[in-house]
Amino acid sequence: MTFSPCSQITNHKSQIVFVLAIAFCTLAVCASRAQDARGPDAEEAADFARRAAFAAVRGPQKIFLESIDADGILSRLIGGAIWGQLTERQQALLRSELREHFAQALAPVSGSTAEVAWASVASGAGPLMRVDLGLRYGAELLKTRWSVRRTSRGWTVEDIALVDPGLSLADQMRLVLGPRAVEPRTSLAQVRAHALPRLLGLAAIAALVLIVMRRLPRDRRLLLWLTAAVPALLFAVDGWLAVRRASAERYVLAEALPQRPWRALESTALEAQREGLSEQARDAWTRALEAGAPRAPVYYQMGLAARSRGDLAEARADFENALRERPPAPGAAKEMASIALGERRDVDARAWLERYLTEAGPDPDTLATLAVIQTNLQDGAAAVAAIQSARTLVGPDGQRAELEAQVYARTGNAGAAVEALRPLAAEGRVDRAALRADPAYLPIATDDAWVAFLAETPAVPPRTSTSGAPPRRP
Repeated sequence: MTFSPCSQITNHKSQIVFVLAIAFCTLAVCASRAQDARGPDAEEAADFARRAAFAAVRGPQKIFLESIDADGILSRLIGGAIWGQLTERQQALLRSELREHFAQALAPVSGSTAEVAWASVASGAGPLMRVDLGLRYGAELLKTRWSVRRTSRGWTVEDIALVDPGLSLADQMRLVLGPRAVEPRTSLAQVRAHALPRLLGLAAIAALVLIVMRRLPRDRRLLLWLTAAVPALLFAVDGWLAVRRASAERYVLAEALPQRPWRALESTALEAQREGLSEQARDAWTRALEAGAPRAPVYYQMGLAARSRGDLAEARADFENALRERPPAPGAAKEMASIALGERRDVDARAWLERYLTEAGPDPDTLATLAVIQTNLQDGAAAVAAIQSARTLVGPDGQRAELEAQVYARTGNAGAAVEALRPLAAEGRVDRAALRADPAYLPIATDDAWVAFLAETPAVPPRTSTSGAPPRRP
């Protein structure tokens, strides 16, 4: 959710502009140095994660699927000793299930566009690196944390977390497989179970042949035997293969994945939220909890539903529940900050945002909002530091110019936001339709300078990315 704190900072607008002017004049060099300080491993990890994420949301899917360390994840979930004793056929089935689970979690809605908006390395030491990526789906932004590791075959994805609801895709795979996904095979019983249906089939064919043969003349009985031999041979071969496989496989996979009754209820709740039916959404979320859904993400969604209908007391209670669960839903802290900011409790809003950044890692939107709050609290140095951190995330100059425009928009300074975007507009790198839909610019949506800028006819058509690399945002 994007904050719109403009109404709370009108008394400090001149101070904010002054702080921003100082910050944006001095941070280009600082951002460059910060980028270099992260080291080559961090740079490689971030680049690998960005490309894997781009493949996940834009294609080709094969690149993303092959980047996932399916064997490592499944080995941790079901046990290394068991995983090593599964046959190649069984391992392939489980790999396919895991990769589909990851792909579905990040796939954009059919017909929509998606991109990698920003990247940040959350840790820069040790074999496991954590890279925070913002994935933009239309006007919505999904904050993700990618755990990647350098192996003998290059970088691989160990896990992907959906940060705000606190969901780990690897941990969720445990629920997908269920507690009895792989079980030891009881050899004699399993062989009997596979052989018995085929033997009964052979017996049925033989009985049918004997019954029919009595009614046929002798010269046609050979044809009957030849006809019956075909299905009998199929039954025999199938039985032999099944028994051979049962004897070779020390473990057996579950015939069907366990049912997760809360999944349908979650879909119902999300659809109700999209349609603004908050009461129906809350009822569906409550039933999902009762059905065994992960608690922290559900409390987080219930809080969003309560807040959307204006029930702040209920929203606070839900967000606090989401933060008490283990693991928590870090996004609840950001929502608590948003509520505090709306009530002009800047000190509380800062505390909640700082907690969110500690648990969820940085992102440009949260850091820019924190900079505004720090300025409200007369802490110019902290505001500059927050903006510096935000600018190191978005990378290229065009992205930094957009961040600058968004921060000016939060201060209500439409003129400065327009001037920040002018160089990009001259190069055809501004999509005015996207700007109209971007909630970051809501505080200046009706300002004459902003309206006039959006109404201008572009001198150069907006560029689109056709390469295989993650595109730059306009």
